[in-house]
Amino acid sequence: MSHSIEVARQVPWRISSDTHVVEPPDLFTSRMSAAFREFAPRLEFVDGVEMWIADEKPGLPAFVASRAGDRFEPVETRPRRAMPSTYSGATFADDVRPGGYEPDIWIKDNVSDGVYGGVVFASLTMIFYRMVPRGDVLTEILRAYNDWILDFASYDLDRIKPVTMLCLDDIDLAIAEMTRTRERGAVGAIIPVRDLVSYDDVRYERFWSAAEDLEMPLNMHVATERTDKPFHFTHGGRQPHIQGQYTPPEMLNTPDLMVRTSLAEMTMSGVFARHPKLRVVSVEHEGSWLPYFMERMDWHYQYNLRTTDNGYRYPDDSLPSDYVRRNVMISFTEDTPLPKVRDIIGVDRLMWGSDYPHAESTFPRSDELLAAALAEVPEAEQALMVRDNCARLFGFDTAVLEQKAAQG
Repeated sequence: MSHSIEVARQVPWRISSDTHVVEPPDLFTSRMSAAFREFAPRLEFVDGVEMWIADEKPGLPAFVASRAGDRFEPVETRPRRAMPSTYSGATFADDVRPGGYEPDIWIKDNVSDGVYGGVVFASLTMIFYRMVPRGDVLTEILRAYNDWILDFASYDLDRIKPVTMLCLDDIDLAIAEMTRTRERGAVGAIIPVRDLVSYDDVRYERFWSAAEDLEMPLNMHVATERTDKPFHFTHGGRQPHIQGQYTPPEMLNTPDLMVRTSLAEMTMSGVFARHPKLRVVSVEHEGSWLPYFMERMDWHYQYNLRTTDNGYRYPDDSLPSDYVRRNVMISFTEDTPLPKVRDIIGVDRLMWGSDYPHAESTFPRSDELLAAALAEVPEAEQALMVRDNCARLFGFDTAVLEQKAAQG
């Protein structure tokens, strides 16, 4: 992709539906209860690379979630954290952007990029869904993170809206934690994009009801699969093949695979019909795959003999695509086909996010990238996609954000 983009016009100021923090080294060792302290994730050097360790396994480098802007740098001058070949020697202290863990700098960075407020997600904590098999340990790890992100956001809750994280191994504990964090200011919760049990299972019914009652949007973020399969990590993705190392398809190149499966389970089994106020957000899976996905579900619902004969039937004349449009929101970052199909999905369903401070982030060039991507979209619809839909779902006051930005 070329980044010498001529800005055709200024896009509206923005609220990001997908920003992140970078967990500080002592988050878990200082906040987990004494009963679980021995299981606290920590930083250690492994083969010269400072890595997060959980369940006595190395996960990801400490700095890998803080590479915003690196992709815009010439290869010759990219920071050493930018490429696996130069990871060795990079550390949290030297290579993590302070805006990842200092809320005042987080705000300054984002405002400089035209982003006046953001919904904030974890970074490295998300991989613990894969790494930590014990539900009680994972629940405590996520509780410690939740307390930290709520404290981080308390610096300015008008501009920083925290999303907490839930382990669904024990539904009662998940409901209790969702309730606790909602009362402390959380605007949503992450649930695994794929859980140990499929989301059409009856075990989740109480949880869906609780999320409805709390008006808590449930976010399925890329890279949050809950699995009992052994966790493996190599710096370049997979081990070298005939053509060398490459990023495994399920990691980045097919990011919508897991969320499509989960949304199909929920939609076709009637979860949204039984829980009309439930809101699910697909985060960082982009969205131009949605029109065919909805069409495919509609076809099977109407014409597949096994489905029409034995499958779940909605209590009215609605189709699966209707429930997706009512109950699902889509957070996207760079999806150039998406504006062309926005009317099929529903413009009121789409929310832009910068992904700050990750490598895929549009920071610090969100203006020009969005101006190119949305050049054919009317300004009123641009405003919905880059600001107003997110404000409505997560409770931002746009007048307050404009006032604070004007005050510097």
